[in-house]
Amino acid sequence: MEQPILTKKANDLWFQSLNATEKLTKKIDLINQRLIEDANVYIEWGFPDGITVQRITKLDSIRKVRTQGFCKPLYVVKYKTKQIAFRIENPLNDELTSSVSELITKNNICGVEIWTDDERQVLYETSANCGIIFITTDKRKVFKAFNNLKLTNFYMDEIGNY
Repeated sequence: MEQPILTKKANDLWFQSLNATEKLTKKIDLINQRLIEDANVYIEWGFPDGITVQRITKLDSIRKVRTQGFCKPLYVVKYKTKQIAFRIENPLNDELTSSVSELITKNNICGVEIWTDDERQVLYETSANCGIIFITTDKRKVFKAFNNLKLTNFYMDEIGNY
């Protein structure tokens, strides 16, 4: 990626390139690159009275703000019938982002599925406005490692918070 993905159009183009990539290792590389790049996107919202705020979780859930301001995919890590859904948000804990990236390797991931159409809206509502990347692992210890990262703490937002 040459620059962070800030618009829905840029996000759609990125998803097209991810979909066009056939090799799993290349998909994993693209996902990790995106995770790191998205960690560098900090958004400031301005209000009519001139107050500027960095990072208000509830504002982020408003579709208008998301589609006009920036676009980050929802990630869902799957192991058998279990799943963890998260999105890289800000303020960011770089160490946590690196830990996620280190778990997404060709040795740990057996499949990547991408949803960018209407079915995502039914299951994940506004959390899926910018697409979903399903990352499947067949290793219990890898899923447990994702779970242990507590991706749904205040550094990252669980879809249930939206």
